[in-house]
Amino acid sequence: MATLAEWPELVVVTKEQRFELVLKSLDSQARTPTLSDDGLQKMVFEKNHQLNFISIAGCGMSYLSPSIVSCLQLTKLVIIRNELASVPEEIGTLSKLVFIDLSNNKLERLPGSFSKLTKLETLVVSGNQLTNDGLFDFSAIESLHVLDLSYNNLTAVPPTLMCGKLVHLHTLNLAHNKITDVAQELNIIEHMKTLNLSENEITSLPWAIGQMEKIKVLDLSQNPFKDGRFKKLANDKRAKVSAVIAYIAKNAPKAPKSSPAEAEATEATVSKESADEGALLVRIGAPNMYVKRMESVTSIRPFLACCVFNNLDLTGENFKKFINIQTKLHASSLCANREIAAIGTHELKSFNPPLKYLALPRDELHITALHKKKPVSARELIEALVRDADLARRRTKRNTLNPLHRFVSGNLNCESNRLSSLDQV
Repeated sequence: MATLAEWPELVVVTKEQRFELVLKSLDSQARTPTLSDDGLQKMVFEKNHQLNFISIAGCGMSYLSPSIVSCLQLTKLVIIRNELASVPEEIGTLSKLVFIDLSNNKLERLPGSFSKLTKLETLVVSGNQLTNDGLFDFSAIESLHVLDLSYNNLTAVPPTLMCGKLVHLHTLNLAHNKITDVAQELNIIEHMKTLNLSENEITSLPWAIGQMEKIKVLDLSQNPFKDGRFKKLANDKRAKVSAVIAYIAKNAPKAPKSSPAEAEATEATVSKESADEGALLVRIGAPNMYVKRMESVTSIRPFLACCVFNNLDLTGENFKKFINIQTKLHASSLCANREIAAIGTHELKSFNPPLKYLALPRDELHITALHKKKPVSARELIEALVRDADLARRRTKRNTLNPLHRFVSGNLNCESNRLSSLDQV
């Protein structure tokens, strides 16, 4: 049976019911039992449920007991510069953990149960032997702020980081790995401020990286970039981040190069969609974002232009100003009161791509107008707008409708009995 006779540090923690357990630079192998002994750890963890901070640094520890789950109040776990080869799956039950540092050990994989640590804000696992197969699904940890995977054996940016759910992630360190390619989708991490991809095997970067305008610290040094000018810029410690971002935005390809097989498969998929639905796909350059124009709207809007704006402030009066600008454009010769063209504005986070552009009979198209709670048919909406326009004419004692309202009245008698769904959004 394990005893604490040779571990006075642990005796004090247990006797005084301390909230912190800190061991640093101890020769564990010279004591009996060693710190890696399951019985010793079980005794300490089960007698100290109150622990909220555990730090074990440079003590030759090679084993972490599943009994650590007894420390249900644990918020910070630091086991660094040891010999850990694995972490027990049971750690996923420590739901209060917000900080984990397991750097400089011998870990080849992380337990899948890490994805259950939904309050985790910082995860540092640098200096291990992790591969992409040894990682877990990061997408469930939406509270994650800082992730350090540097000095491992990764060959790609973990795809679950680019799911669009990690809205708080602002620091990502992937330095000193074996990463060869960076996916376009990396820029979906919109609040990224610090990105370190130094000392990898990256030869080029996608255009999307040049759109990460909130980046404050960007380290791309010590990579074999094919572009000599960019390689020099990336290794220049005096270069401003804005200059690096601007160069990528201007010179990087807007779409990653695909193998012939992938290109053929993509072309086949697009062709199939077009054949099945008579649809035209319009790709915008934003990750996973494209617009599908259906056959039903082709005769009404034969041409379609799409773009994505970032970092717009549409709060308060700004939204009214934006709508006024859009209204003026519709009334201008550019749109001719929507008879020539129309502008549809959408918030990306409010729908799942693709955005479908189609036309429906006015009795089948239902619309929830601005500031209204219930949807109405397009016919009902137009009739209401016509009544409002006529009422406005009478109030101002005019013989004709305001130019802004004329096209509404004309819609009731138009030959085509269909309306574009995006025209009225």
